[in-house]
Amino acid sequence: MLKIRVCATSANLSVGFDVLGLALDLKNEFSFKPANEFSFIGFEDQYCNEKNLVYLGYCATFKKANKKPVPVQMGFSGNIPISRGLGSSSSLLVAGVFAANEYLNHHFNKEELFNICVELEGHPDNVAAAIYGGLVASYFDGKKYHGITYEVSPQLKFNVIVPPYEVSTVAARSVLPRKIEYNNIVYNLSRMIHIPLAFKTGDMKLLKVLFDDKLHEPYRENLVPDFRYYKDNLKDCAVALSGSGSSIFVIGNMDPSILKKGHILYQLPIGSEIEIRKEEENERGLFNHS
Repeated sequence: MLKIRVCATSANLSVGFDVLGLALDLKNEFSFKPANEFSFIGFEDQYCNEKNLVYLGYCATFKKANKKPVPVQMGFSGNIPISRGLGSSSSLLVAGVFAANEYLNHHFNKEELFNICVELEGHPDNVAAAIYGGLVASYFDGKKYHGITYEVSPQLKFNVIVPPYEVSTVAARSVLPRKIEYNNIVYNLSRMIHIPLAFKTGDMKLLKVLFDDKLHEPYRENLVPDFRYYKDNLKDCAVALSGSGSSIFVIGNMDPSILKKGHILYQLPIGSEIEIRKEEENERGLFNHS
């Protein structure tokens, strides 16, 4: 049996639209066991079929290798909130892609797997953080994507506020403008370039200044009506939408008493890279870890 754990991710980090991602230590867990036919355990009934994102990632990777997929029983235990801007769907694709590569005897290297995930996801920020862990900035060289990881100060405190409503990625993308003014692009670039330094040094004063986006958050605010409340009231913290929402990402020492009713607070350490573990069944039917 193959077991895979993938961290939650917070993408964009305010001014790093479709570029920056941060892994957080809240994990979805997956299992894969060879079988006579594909089957699904732990998923909602509506996803126990070929629309399942783990299945799609798995089969797409075999297709890239020009190989027929090995049927498996796919197991799932979910801890990442769904449709809340925390990379839940990305974790499913990443798990499927990396599981397939194990059954392909490591046909692809890590960067190639990253690019398969980007192709399926459509943008690199979430999958990069889910694969590499920590703080990751992605770029495209004209042929393929690359992810660069940056050091994160252990002094930084990461919080995620999860409201009791969802925001779909499709809806969040639909409200973005087709044209962007150059002064807003420059405004964001002048801040994004300093994000890695602020994360490395744990400079909260600088992070609060840098977390001021003009490319996507102003247009998505109406989809997350509580965003402005937290942005205005958490004066000593850096506050951003997590991905496209509805979750709100907060850096700093946050007072839980500020939470609105029905909102859930996660206080999370930084997340690690994808974890892959093989287990072999012995004569007693127990599993040995490798």
